[in-house]
Amino acid sequence: MYVDALIEVPLGKKLVVPEDAVMDTGNQQVVYVHNGKGKFEARSVVIGQRVGGWVEIIKGLKAGEEIVTSGTFLIDSESKMKSTGGGHSH
Repeated sequence: MYVDALIEVPLGKKLVVPEDAVMDTGNQQVVYVHNGKGKFEARSVVIGQRVGGWVEIIKGLKAGEEIVTSGTFLIDSESKMKSTGGGHSH
């Protein structure tokens, strides 16, 4: 016989972001933050627990900062292309 159980545990107040907002580069975890000038900056963060599609941010962000919550891969790819003089030539 099997049983599915849901156990709820209060975790207190934490700074959390959607899982899709955190990009793992292999060396670090990055969140893209809106800098207020129409551009985004990559911010290295320290993550904690992952619960229900959310990730705790221990260090690197402040409450209230605007972040990219989806499409981080596209922003990361574009920033890498610009930094290397990417694109194509004929």
